[in-house]
Amino acid sequence: MHLAFKKLDQRLSLAEKNNVLVQYLKPIVKANQYRLVKKNTKQWVQIGRKLNADLEGTLNQERERLVQNSSTDLYQFIALIQEIETELNTKAQYSLAHAIDLNARFGKVLVCVVDEDLTSSFDEDGLMIKSTQILFIGDEALKDRFSAIIEKSAGFQSVIAYEDEQHLRIELFRL
Repeated sequence: MHLAFKKLDQRLSLAEKNNVLVQYLKPIVKANQYRLVKKNTKQWVQIGRKLNADLEGTLNQERERLVQNSSTDLYQFIALIQEIETELNTKAQYSLAHAIDLNARFGKVLVCVVDEDLTSSFDEDGLMIKSTQILFIGDEALKDRFSAIIEKSAGFQSVIAYEDEQHLRIELFRL
């Protein structure tokens, strides 16, 4: 984020980006409160000082690695819902099957997580302990996009619970 604010002022070269990031990371190396990450931070500072090194890219790769290693089922589920909302330009509802407002569409589609209490589907550590369903209502092209998003989700197994021309209800299970 520190680098993003610097980029707003002017376009930065690779060396300038590295310098900004190194200047940001140097106090972390010296601060005692960050002793658990001191070794990694020193390595990043050394990378940033090398000629033609891409410290920003290295830090982004490290962030992705940490997200993959520490993400829980709940985190992955929320990320999946956010991706669906972004890709289909909509907002997801959370409702019981008998209480879904079929007219409450955001954009061209209705997406609803069909669950009485989403927190009951995940334990306190964020692991999925029971399946949950997502209902989609919309045209066939958007239904195909919705289905593709669900299928590329690596964290869950999906089973079609119901499908017709405009409706698709998917049940998600933990892998």
